[in-house]
Amino acid sequence: MAVDTSSSNSGGDPTRVGEFLELYSAHYARLQFYLMALLPAAGDAADVLQETSLVLWRKFDTFESGTNFYAWACKIARLQALKHRERLGRAARVLDIGVLEQLADEAAEMQADPSSERREMLGALSNCVERLPEADQALIRKRYQPDATVKRMAEELGRSANSLSKSLGRIRRALLECVERRMLRELRE
Repeated sequence: MAVDTSSSNSGGDPTRVGEFLELYSAHYARLQFYLMALLPAAGDAADVLQETSLVLWRKFDTFESGTNFYAWACKIARLQALKHRERLGRAARVLDIGVLEQLADEAAEMQADPSSERREMLGALSNCVERLPEADQALIRKRYQPDATVKRMAEELGRSANSLSKSLGRIRRALLECVERRMLRELRE
């Protein structure tokens, strides 16, 4: 996610900007999974992650260098998730707030090895690709071959680039939802 670094109170200090980007990038995936634990709907989690990212940057001047960025970010993410749930109203509440708090605490305490987390995500992605229909598997694998372009693929397949882009978007969304479900399931186990 791109973060507009011009709106922080840090005055555009290149050292502070670099520190934020480094910490944010290192913890982005964990923060994403944390929010998925709080907000089971992938769209809600994505929206709150965007909001959280902006708040993190705006408040970064209050972050004390050398302390636990992930714990600090989780506190902000939890507040953003609660605000989001309030905006949705009572009808949208799926889990009791106490259950959400417990999930949030457990997710925040996880100190997973980032390389281990990456391996888990890649394993989930591989499994999800295998579950796709063969035609979809072929399309997505072909798209990520070196030098592959949608235009070139569309010409080879006798399809319009727009039609192929829509198919690839549908496949990517299906893969994202599958990976998110698998990772959320692992997080809760």
